[in-house]
Amino acid sequence: MTDGELLVEGDPELAAKCYPSGSKNEATAMCLCGSVEIKLKTDEPSVSGFCHCWACRRTHSAPLYQVLYTDNANIDPETGDKREGEFEITITKGFDLLKPGDPGPGNPNYESWDDNPNFGGIGRLFCSKCGVVMMNALYQRPHSIFNDTDEPVDFVSVFPATFTEKMNEFIESWQPQFHVHCESSILPFEAINDGLEKFATWPPPDED
Repeated sequence: MTDGELLVEGDPELAAKCYPSGSKNEATAMCLCGSVEIKLKTDEPSVSGFCHCWACRRTHSAPLYQVLYTDNANIDPETGDKREGEFEITITKGFDLLKPGDPGPGNPNYESWDDNPNFGGIGRLFCSKCGVVMMNALYQRPHSIFNDTDEPVDFVSVFPATFTEKMNEFIESWQPQFHVHCESSILPFEAINDGLEKFATWPPPDED
């Protein structure tokens, strides 16, 4: 098995039936206690899919999790500082309640984001009142797997599990595109018959 290897072919017609879409391009994410709210507004997220990796499963206490990434947010993923202006991801309530978790020795991938050759930043942010993990605040390192430029590129995400509306209300580009890190899945991923491609790790970058 090699990095980015396609383990299960996709079936677009089946995927469209399993993940129907609507017309909305704006969502609200909310933590359990309601102290943190995050707005997502975009027509083209950079990534939408399911992850099966050990670190994500352990962080979310779940057998897999769904994530939706964009290229910008009102939080600086390197410093945690608040930015002014309009962004695809905007923390609208409880900004100061969001705290980064320490990856630590329980993280089977990297014990800190400094060790990661592709991504850096303050990492996973949780509500300090109720403990719900609300977002990933990362950046793609220059000349890394998905960023061939000389500058870092924001890579910030929210989780559809925290949305106040169902995923089938949102536009097609928000619907999941694939399953990644299936090599470390604790589920029989072949049995997830949803029409999405399933990759050993991350799919290889587009060659266009």
